[in-house]
Amino acid sequence: MSKPHIRLSAGDPDVEAPKVAIDAVQKAIAAGGEWTHYGGANIPQQFRDAVVDYYKKWIGPEYNANNVLPVAGSSAALYIALASVLKEGDEVLLWEPSYSNHYSMLREMGVKLNIAMLSKGKYHMDLDNLPNYITKKTKAILVCNPNNPTGTVYTKKEIEAVGDLAEDNDLTIFSDEIYLHYVYDDNKFVAPSTIGNLKERTINIMSFSKTFSMTGWRLGYLIVPDKHLAKAQSISRLTSPRPATFVYAAGTACLKSDFKYVDERRQEYDARRKYFCKAVDALGYPCHLFEGAFYAWFDARKTGLKSQDFVSRFEKSENVQLSSGASFGTKQEGFIRVPLTQPVSVLKEVVARLESFSKTL
Repeated sequence: MSKPHIRLSAGDPDVEAPKVAIDAVQKAIAAGGEWTHYGGANIPQQFRDAVVDYYKKWIGPEYNANNVLPVAGSSAALYIALASVLKEGDEVLLWEPSYSNHYSMLREMGVKLNIAMLSKGKYHMDLDNLPNYITKKTKAILVCNPNNPTGTVYTKKEIEAVGDLAEDNDLTIFSDEIYLHYVYDDNKFVAPSTIGNLKERTINIMSFSKTFSMTGWRLGYLIVPDKHLAKAQSISRLTSPRPATFVYAAGTACLKSDFKYVDERRQEYDARRKYFCKAVDALGYPCHLFEGAFYAWFDARKTGLKSQDFVSRFEKSENVQLSSGASFGTKQEGFIRVPLTQPVSVLKEVVARLESFSKTL
């Protein structure tokens, strides 16, 4: 009999959205009318106001609600942000490893990637060399913080260095902040928009998928400074699916909640990372204790296998799906990403199967 299947290949939380989200959307659907037909301007406006209040309370900067653009998920938010600033032939500074869609979307747009490597082991920036990645064609900097897949939470010094670079070279900052509530130990999330005048050159990219376990609800937004707002609004109208009207109710309720649900999830992910990273490291696969988000990132190069070969053979042998690390950069062959989206009891089984698999190599 084959072993039970375990899926750890996608960042899809193992729990449902908070009760306030489910109650709000069910109430909206039951009410019908503007909640299930064209919603007009009032419902999105309530959502935008809730985003403004949320950022002011939890992160710091105070925004105008008109600068908030709701979209159906963060991939749409990312595309609108990039397309509002960049054109074919432009260049962008970003780091590696980082979220695979950043690379693929920029390449599809014909944008050149100026890739700075994060230090192996702790995965932080080499600040001394940052100016070397800027040319006359560089138009923006893309920062994923906390980082997917390494879990890096960039320090204030690092974010300030990014800001100095942006101001010295008149660059836009794309700030992917999707995991900002999942930060551990003494690490602190620092948004570029909280530093100096960077709010006026930063586009924030956000989603409800991870914070509130709402991956299938397709709700996200971006916050765009006035300089790029008209272009972003135009692109959004022409290309981006809007959220279903009744889903706005869930998003608004979540942002106005006490965030107890989010704190409970953070504690759970913290327990998972403390177990899994140590256990995998003990098997001889270097795996640092990540600082934020919920992905373990381990080094399997000792096996001599390419990332996808390792993932495919492990699944065939042990019926566990993991993610190839090779898609998270240009030099990440041999690394593996593991979303910790199963409880510790399941992760212990994964570790046992990884130990068994390793003995066959």
